[in-house]
Amino acid sequence: MPRNSKRNRNQKPVGKYDMTGMSERQIAKLFSGAKELHVLRTGRTQYVIKDNLLRNFVDRDIGLVTKSFDKLYSSKLSEIDSLFSETAFLLLIAHENRAEIDDKYHEVLIGLIQNALNTFGSAAILLRSGLPGQSMVLIRQAVEMCSTIIHIVGDPRSKAIDDFIDGNYKSTNSIGDAKKAVPIIGLFWGFLSTQFVHITYSHSTIRPVRPYKAKDSDVEAVIKCLRMTVWICYLTAEIAFPTARERNRYWQRRTMNGRPAVEYDPTPEEREWAAKFLDLEDVGPDEFSGSSDNQYD
Repeated sequence: MPRNSKRNRNQKPVGKYDMTGMSERQIAKLFSGAKELHVLRTGRTQYVIKDNLLRNFVDRDIGLVTKSFDKLYSSKLSEIDSLFSETAFLLLIAHENRAEIDDKYHEVLIGLIQNALNTFGSAAILLRSGLPGQSMVLIRQAVEMCSTIIHIVGDPRSKAIDDFIDGNYKSTNSIGDAKKAVPIIGLFWGFLSTQFVHITYSHSTIRPVRPYKAKDSDVEAVIKCLRMTVWICYLTAEIAFPTARERNRYWQRRTMNGRPAVEYDPTPEEREWAAKFLDLEDVGPDEFSGSSDNQYD
C-alpha cells in the first residue's frame, strides 16, 4: 500500500504511543508482556525501553542476515570447509594415536589446535551473522594459537612448553619464531592486530547489522582472511603431528643431524593449489616457506 494512502495516514505508527501524562504503573500495564521496563524521561518526553532488545538482535535480526549470507556466499564457505575438515581429521588421528606423542606435548597441542579450530568456526559464525569486523578479531586469535603451537614444537630446549604449562608463556612472543617456519604469519598477524584488534579511529564507524548484498567488500575481505587462517591451521596441524598421515602435503619427515625433523617440501602442484586457494595476487606459490628444518621429538 502506498505510504501516503488514506488508510496509512489514519494509522498510528507501530510502537509509538503518547505517554506524556502516564505514570510508570500505567506504562507497565500497557507493556504487560515485558518482564522489565526502563522508563527514561527527557524534559517533557517519556521513553520506554523493553527488555527484549538483545533477544530480538540474536533471534530476529541476525536470522535475516544469515539467510542473505547463505544465498550469496555459502559456496565460498564450502571451499574453506574442505581444508578445515582435513585439519580436524589430523587432530582426530593424533588424538587416537596419542602413544606416539609425549604426554606433556599431547595435551597441550591437542587442546590448542582444537581451540584454534573452534575459534575459527566462531569467526565464520560472526561473519555469517553480519559482524565481519568482530570476525577478524577471532581470526587473529586463531592465528596466534597456531603460532604458539609452531613455537612450542620447534623449541629444541622444551622451554616454551614448560613456560606454557607453568603459565609464564607470552603467546605474542611466538610470532617471531613462527614466521621463521611460515613467514606470512608475521605479516598476517600484524595486519590483523593493527587494523582490527588495536582500537583505532575506524572502530568509531557505525556499522549496522543488516542483510548482506552481493559483492560486499567487507565480506570478501574476511573470506580471504578465513582462507589464509584455515591454511595456517592445516600447516600447523602437520607440524604438530607429522606422523598422522603417510605423506604430508607440506611438511615432509626427514632426519637431520641424527634427529627427526620436518622440511617444508610441497609438490609443485600443491604450491600452485595453495596460491590459487589463498587468492593472493602479490604472493606466489614459492613464497610461503621459511626455514626448511624444524625438529620434533
